[in-house]
Amino acid sequence: MNASPAEVQDLLDRLMPFHLRVDRSLSITHVAPLLKRMAPDLGVGTPLFKRFEMQPSLHVTNFDAVQTYLAGRLVILRLDKPFVQLRGGFVPLPGNDELLFAGSLWVTELERLSELGLAASMLPPNDPLIDLLMTHRLMMTAQQSAQRALTSMRESEMQKQLDALHQTLRERTAELEKANAALQALPKSGA
Repeated sequence: MNASPAEVQDLLDRLMPFHLRVDRSLSITHVAPLLKRMAPDLGVGTPLFKRFEMQPSLHVTNFDAVQTYLAGRLVILRLDKPFVQLRGGFVPLPGNDELLFAGSLWVTELERLSELGLAASMLPPNDPLIDLLMTHRLMMTAQQSAQRALTSMRESEMQKQLDALHQTLRERTAELEKANAALQALPKSGA
């Protein structure tokens, strides 16, 4: 079964909703749906490096250099407005006239997704970002719980110390009252 180019593109859009394709002039020829949703003004014909900053910054400025030096390497593309980071790599497409940037969104807070107009349910099930975000959220929740437990323990310890001080104060007050009563009784017996 041979898939049509439209079917292949649909599959890429579903599996990698943050990918993009560039032609030999390094102009964007396709923007994946979720990337387009986050940056609606990112369109076909936009020069890649006019909108994106690349890390590592190797000062590659043409198709052949990107294909030679970056294909198969981890690359981070940063978009300024909105601030988005994509992690992935460039892959030559058949025909040698286009490169595919197969990337995924890089965020560390689940709330950042909603700021970008996305929901976790929009990401493909194979996206490791979901695991990362859930792990991060669980870690933050555990840290907050530990902090609350520590605060509660400190408050409990302080309450015990305060109760002990009150008990000591009551005991000393009772001793002083007894001594005062004894002192008051002394002049009566000496008269």
